[in-house]
Amino acid sequence: MSQEPYQTLTFIEWDGDVPTPFAAPGWAAMEVLVKDLDALFADLPPAFSLLNPPAALSFSEHIRAMQVAGPAGELIYFTEVSGEVPGFTLPTATQQVNQCFVMINAVTAIQTSIDFYARLLGCAAPSAMPARVSILSRSNGLDEDHRHAIAPIALSPGQLFELDQWIERPAAVGQHPPCGWHSLSIRRNTPPPEGMATAPAVITEHLHCYDIATPDGERILWLCPHH
Repeated sequence: MSQEPYQTLTFIEWDGDVPTPFAAPGWAAMEVLVKDLDALFADLPPAFSLLNPPAALSFSEHIRAMQVAGPAGELIYFTEVSGEVPGFTLPTATQQVNQCFVMINAVTAIQTSIDFYARLLGCAAPSAMPARVSILSRSNGLDEDHRHAIAPIALSPGQLFELDQWIERPAAVGQHPPCGWHSLSIRRNTPPPEGMATAPAVITEHLHCYDIATPDGERILWLCPHH
């Protein structure tokens, strides 16, 4: 996806249904930086289904996003940043479709998740703020102008987790997991804080991988050097 920061996207074939957006807690969407959102909207590849056309976010006119479903129904926000946004350090696109700069995580208890990720990543705990999340509202029969509690967590400069307060809905018992976003791998310089992960798996002599024990089961693989 990107050389700087270095990012790759791994595809795994899965015999699952097309997911309903925000049907379950966990990784809900990937937000991808683009240079010209209107050009992408006009020339969206046929494998992608438009869910919401380009529109400014409720808290900043300098961020415009378009929501689409990918070939397996995975939710993607294509986003253009046209200026500075107070309180955020955001990257600048270097090509038309560029890096993932936000992973959106639907959480059952937003304050619990804020505290967890602030400890995991060693960053300040943000306050939740109200924001429009139209896909979350639409999938729950709410007015699209409804405000949901969200919180940005700084992963690194220009890289964020967005925590969105999930709305519980009935789940089918014994349902086979659908397609969609499965897990996230991140590279760090040190092991995770004690008690927040399983014992490490040895990837190579100099690289270990920890499986983070997250509040809602969203899978994070934590890669770090082994000295």
